[in-house]
Amino acid sequence: MSLIRDENNVAWQEAMHLYQMGRYEQAKEKFMPFLARSQEDGQLLFFVAYCSFKLDQLDEAETFAREALRVGYFGEEVYSLLGIICKAKGAYAEAEEFFLTGLSHNPQDGDLLAQYAYLMLVTGYEEKAKLLMAEAMRIDPESEVVLHYHYHFLRAYDEVEAQQETIRKYNEIAGSDVDKLLKMGLAALDRGHYREARECYRQAYLMDPGNKQLLQAIEEIDEIIHPVFLPNRLLHKTGGPVIWWICFIGALFLCSRLDWNTAGEILAMVYIPFCIYTWVSPLIYRGVRKLGGYR
Repeated sequence: MSLIRDENNVAWQEAMHLYQMGRYEQAKEKFMPFLARSQEDGQLLFFVAYCSFKLDQLDEAETFAREALRVGYFGEEVYSLLGIICKAKGAYAEAEEFFLTGLSHNPQDGDLLAQYAYLMLVTGYEEKAKLLMAEAMRIDPESEVVLHYHYHFLRAYDEVEAQQETIRKYNEIAGSDVDKLLKMGLAALDRGHYREARECYRQAYLMDPGNKQLLQAIEEIDEIIHPVFLPNRLLHKTGGPVIWWICFIGALFLCSRLDWNTAGEILAMVYIPFCIYTWVSPLIYRGVRKLGGYR
């Protein structure tokens, strides 16, 4: 089959279909033969870069995106992608430079404004971040990208009711069922509903079985809700180790002043093993998993 990049080419149509469906690993495999024959195709380089990014291959994604710029593909989406990659790598100054360059091409790009706003939030420029996000919402309040970053913006400020409204709007327009489930899972985690969050992530993983980050999230939730960690959950829900330690010392002091020596001894006999158990519970959990215990 001829590998000519045009809209009527069956192989190209398959690649684009996979790309639009969010099946990035398969899409990338389909794109690569085209790229081998058209190494100066900037848009194709961007497609491959974006696939690599979604597959968490950041170095490769950056290489392809920079190559797209080198061959003269200056779409805002390239600057957006490079900005996101640099932010993920902690290169915040370079990320800002890419976002600003993209905005110089199109100051009314709501997606870029939202991405830049979130970068400012992450780096501590909260007032600037709020202004940028407000402008992004004004320009394009129904953009999937804008709503994505607006949701994470609200999470940073723990605005629960506004989060729910943003999720509702996002789910109305989002093209990817996986992304919808991820947002629902995050919202469930924020409410402390771990089993609901796990189910959202499980459904998302069934749709995207190559997503290692989803699998890791499921495993982390499995660890949180495992019975082995019940004492740990109790500890954290009631103030954490420091609060418990202060209360224990205070109780011992009170028992000593009131000559309740037996009560103090019983308290110590309960508290100390409890603390030791919470410290060694990760080891117990790993042992249970190896033995094929509860999941």
